[in-house]
Amino acid sequence: MTTFKTTVRIRRPPETVTEVLLDPEMAPRWTAGLERLEVVSGEPGIAGCVGHAHYVEGGRRHLLVDRLEQVVPGRRYQSTISGGGLTARVITTLDPIGEGETIMTLRWEGHGTSWLTCWLIPMMKRQIIRRAEADLEALRGAVEGIEE
Repeated sequence: MTTFKTTVRIRRPPETVTEVLLDPEMAPRWTAGLERLEVVSGEPGIAGCVGHAHYVEGGRRHLLVDRLEQVVPGRRYQSTISGGGLTARVITTLDPIGEGETIMTLRWEGHGTSWLTCWLIPMMKRQIIRRAEADLEALRGAVEGIEE
């Protein structure tokens, strides 16, 4: 299993971060390659919600299924993401700090579901980390761009 953790400091309170994090319309603004996030079951931010993440990368389209499994509102969100030859658990935590700021931590634990992706994913760890870091920086920009 490949694992990593990355964090970003956002100059907005957890409530504002949560608004952007859980808004399917905003997701393509801060997620590389994401064309759209379609909620197919449940409600964003509520355990049991299922979304289809439609990606376009390198001219190829693929679909990932995101199942929100555990929620502590405004503090912790745990999802299982599957498709494209992988399964990953993603845990996002939001910790308030100082005056209206948030430390957002993303923990990713994933593995391949075929012999090829079982072999490739560990070799792609640095690329996966860089992409997650870039996505969190884009999320920070989207959140901090909101007028309070």
